[in-house]
Amino acid sequence: MAAVPAPFTALAAREERLLLRILSAVQFTHIMDFMIMMPLGARLMQYFGITPAQFTWLVASYAMAAALAGCAAGFVLDRFDRKNALLWLYGGFAVATLGCALAPNFHTLLVARFAAGAFGGVAGSVVTAMVGDVVPPERRGRAMATVMAAFPLASVLGVPTGLWLAGMLEWHAPFFLLALLSGIVWPLALRALPHVPSHRSN
Repeated sequence: MAAVPAPFTALAAREERLLLRILSAVQFTHIMDFMIMMPLGARLMQYFGITPAQFTWLVASYAMAAALAGCAAGFVLDRFDRKNALLWLYGGFAVATLGCALAPNFHTLLVARFAAGAFGGVAGSVVTAMVGDVVPPERRGRAMATVMAAFPLASVLGVPTGLWLAGMLEWHAPFFLLALLSGIVWPLALRALPHVPSHRSN
């Protein structure tokens, strides 16, 4: 079997499949976290007594924070090992999502949404970067398709499940579920993801 050329980190087939499943789970949770807000609008406006204009800030804050954090991270992210960066970012996302579930008022929820967007958005970019770093070109298209399948899955399975939980329990429930799923995925990532050294020396 031919060696994988640098800068790729060669993995056995089983390890590569596990890597892609974990990265897909990271994508699934942070995309579902983004998409679940809009369907919860009526419940959140009633619960917090906020206007539709204020609710739009809750929806937009995630994407705005992801964009701003992504621009800032672009200057420094390549200095760090991909695994370490992803673990820190995904851990921050999990804590921020738990903060959303526990938010007692509109302003606290808005801050938590900004934090979730900042951590989750940059984590998503690290996921795609890891696929490029670890998977050789001849399998990268299939690998990227596997990871990107998290987007439609979050729409088809995640959002209805979140709405069902919100209907059965309360609006907090989908965020508690996402925080729980993130808490399960994080130690799996810690154990299974390979270290990918920094691409910059300074």
